[in-house]
Amino acid sequence: MFDAELHCHTRYSPDSLVKLPDLIARARDVGLSRLAITDHSEIDGALLAQQMAPELIIVGEEAMTEDGEILCYFITELIPDGLSLEEAIDRVHEQGAICGPSHPLDPRRHGIGSENLIRFSGKFDFVEIFNARTRDHNRNDEANLLAQRLDLPGIACSDAHTLQEVGISRMRFASDPLTASAFLRQVRDAELVPSYTSPVTSAGSLIASLAHKAGFDRRK
Repeated sequence: MFDAELHCHTRYSPDSLVKLPDLIARARDVGLSRLAITDHSEIDGALLAQQMAPELIIVGEEAMTEDGEILCYFITELIPDGLSLEEAIDRVHEQGAICGPSHPLDPRRHGIGSENLIRFSGKFDFVEIFNARTRDHNRNDEANLLAQRLDLPGIACSDAHTLQEVGISRMRFASDPLTASAFLRQVRDAELVPSYTSPVTSAGSLIASLAHKAGFDRRK
């Protein structure tokens, strides 16, 4: 089996202090076969990490559209901030990459909302139906039910911003989801392994945000 963490952040995000070598080591320690680095509006860290551990890293991004955030996997070019949701999805697919909304029904965390999820359901490749940092658990349950109604595969993610969160929630694939096509072939049958993180983890993001605002160096 191949365990994958599909939503994590590094110090290349403005709300994380995780160093790339530490993240790679942690992922291996907790038994992950694949790790998607999905920094906010940034892929430089993911590209560098892929050079460091090509057998582990999936280059991703949590892109901010004008309607909310989407997770992008297997991308080679940055999806810039502020695009319409439709244009962002199209740019992802033009790269041969895949995407889906992160925490879509969480209004406190830039979810795209149910109307957009329904409207663009034919374009999305998956939906994050379990986010370990979503404090209102009903929001995950509602996302799961809506994804089922729309016949979209769901994924479970840690949304890790600290090392301690990496792999808390994961997806378990039958074989290596090493490409976008391999991912899509397997995701409907993959096992969701969900687990909520402690609310205390949010403090780590706050500390990281303050450190970045004070001029913290993002280099590895």
